[in-house]
Amino acid sequence: MESQEAVERRYRGALDDLIAKVKKDRNIIAAILGGSLSYDQVWEKSDIDLWLIQRDGKGEPRDYSLIEDGVNIHANVIPRSESKRWQEAALQGSFQHSYFSRSTLLFTHDESIKDWYQNANLHHIGARDMALQLLTVTTELLPTLTYAEKQFYVNKDLNYSFLSILRTVEGLARVEVILNDEVPSREVIQPALKYNPDFFNVVYADLINRQKDEAVIQNALDAINAYLDDKTFIFQPILDFLAEADGPRSTTELNAYFQKKVGEDRLDAAYEWLATKGLVQQVSTPVKLARKSQVEMEEAAYYCDRTETAMSEPSPLGLKGDVHSHIMEALDTFVDRVKGDRYIIAAILTSNLAADNVWEKINVNLILISRDDAKTDKTYSLLEDGVNIRATIYPRGQYKKMLEGGLQGSELHSILSRSRILFSRDEAIAVWHKSLDHIGEKDRETQLMNAGSGIFGLLAKAEKWFYVKKDLNYSFLYIMFVVERLARIETISRGEVPTRKAIYQAVKHNPDFFNAVFTDLIDKRKDEATVRRALEMIDEYLEDRAFILFQPLFDFLTEAGGTRTATEFSEHFGKRQAWVGLACEWLAQKEIIEQFSSPLRLTKESQVSVEEPAYYYDADNPFWE
Repeated sequence: MESQEAVERRYRGALDDLIAKVKKDRNIIAAILGGSLSYDQVWEKSDIDLWLIQRDGKGEPRDYSLIEDGVNIHANVIPRSESKRWQEAALQGSFQHSYFSRSTLLFTHDESIKDWYQNANLHHIGARDMALQLLTVTTELLPTLTYAEKQFYVNKDLNYSFLSILRTVEGLARVEVILNDEVPSREVIQPALKYNPDFFNVVYADLINRQKDEAVIQNALDAINAYLDDKTFIFQPILDFLAEADGPRSTTELNAYFQKKVGEDRLDAAYEWLATKGLVQQVSTPVKLARKSQVEMEEAAYYCDRTETAMSEPSPLGLKGDVHSHIMEALDTFVDRVKGDRYIIAAILTSNLAADNVWEKINVNLILISRDDAKTDKTYSLLEDGVNIRATIYPRGQYKKMLEGGLQGSELHSILSRSRILFSRDEAIAVWHKSLDHIGEKDRETQLMNAGSGIFGLLAKAEKWFYVKKDLNYSFLYIMFVVERLARIETISRGEVPTRKAIYQAVKHNPDFFNAVFTDLIDKRKDEATVRRALEMIDEYLEDRAFILFQPLFDFLTEAGGTRTATEFSEHFGKRQAWVGLACEWLAQKEIIEQFSSPLRLTKESQVSVEEPAYYYDADNPFWE
């Protein structure tokens, strides 16, 4: 292993060599460095992130994998006009803003780019953008918090409640950092700990290193809810809009308004949370699911009554008596009503409504299939006797195409494999669903490769925070995310459709491994030996399954009878090329495949070549002996 100083020197040298070449390409007018080399430490498994701006009219946007002196470089080549639009549209506090706030302008031949970069408010968040970013980030974490609460209060599952709390805390850390006028980076928990140590130690550092009993999880959930209750001002944009409205506004109207403001399609979780807190009141308003529908359903709507009486009592979902019975009766009523709409040909229940799996915060999720001539493709937040029903409508042809388009093994496959058809006027729909409870051999290869390739970015972070940053808690956080992916790999490899709790499926198939890196690890204090052993076991697990995970990749290399370039991989694997590129880099580091370089021109008119990685697979590699 190289010294840290030697690694950084080699990476700087590789960057300098590449930029020297790129500067000679008259079609490339600027280069912006992002990622760890710009603002943090690199290590031997890092890569370099570049934004290369090209002259307009010299090509379409494209992602390239490049290599220089053995250093992998990921470059986005973007026309000047598109980069400008992207920069101007980047909401302050967003990922784009974070990227640029920690970036470095390496060179530019265009003074307007230099002026923008020097004058842009990269390191602060404006008041308006801060309010909108806080609203977006907080709304995104609310469903995860609700799931953590459900796992604790309903399912009595402390482990999955803990995992969901960790994901919630990541969102809360973004909130804390934005509130302190700092642009959040990908790693936000560390600065959040500095700003608010009392809170984040309770829900993060102390929680990670304690045995997960009921009292500990309850304390974390109470602290999180108190944190949010203290920050209802985050939802002020919604409260102001409703206060100024003349009467209730449906979720469709609310979402249309805020989509223009923050670019998010749905803020339903925020409206529902405000209603449970009594800050807004939930009612319903009639809606037709298709333009020509003659049957009206009830859509959730909200209004803001700021009188003392209205504000004093929360407005829960309105469930009464036995929760399960109430929900099932409301669902039956809803289905009878939707059957009357001749444009809806089927209703599919995707929620688990078992008596031991429902509670007062439930959202019933449905898929409605419409006739192709219904001209609708939308998600509605509907109400039936106080029960929130989230209904997504797919035209029949689109739904069929979705099922046929590589669904198997995906999260949607998991949901649909456990769904129930409530009614259907089309016998074909039931036939389509019969094959959803297993994964075919061909689809298994594809899904394994997707699951395996997506894991390496997370694993690299877990390793970096252990070996370089010496932060055991943050390394553990990423290990948990890796283990969730590994559980999907284990389950898919057994021909099963992974559920949302795939780790428990994986434990049954491979108890020694998954108990060691999940069940046992969760309750142990995170010392150096414990975290190191978990990382080593994960590395061994992936090495042992490399050929199974990436069979399509090996087939592609074997058929070549020689090397395949990163461009050839990109053209062959299409949308999956980013994941495949990370897999190739990992396989080359393990010396399972060999990495070379091949000349590449960034645009059709480029006179200068850079180097892209090329890979070769030798079936007689001693690795397999």
